[in-house]
Amino acid sequence: MTVHDKAHDLGRTLRNSEEYQFFLVAKQNLDSDTTSKTLVNDFLKKKLAAEYDLMTGKPEDKDKMQELQKMYDLIILNPKARNFINAHMRFQQLAADIYKIIGDAVAEGMDLFGKK
Repeated sequence: MTVHDKAHDLGRTLRNSEEYQFFLVAKQNLDSDTTSKTLVNDFLKKKLAAEYDLMTGKPEDKDKMQELQKMYDLIILNPKARNFINAHMRFQQLAADIYKIIGDAVAEGMDLFGKK
């Protein structure tokens, strides 16, 4: 079996995983409710912007963090939004675990500036 075959097998396995199936159901439920979907979209956009700011070295903006917390508090009270966020985080964690496993497997070859 080639590496590409294994990758396609992994893709099929992911598509059939409990995490992804739960995510799809949560997304369908969210898509059926415009208010919940808008709340989640706004939250994720602002969260991503705040993370980007931190990655680029900007100091944490307390006002933005408080706004994100208030939005998250609203999401927790909204079952469709809450279920989507939980499913999204669960699937993202699975994907991050897989990326780490792959990265660890080829880490030695990827160390371009490694030991001399």
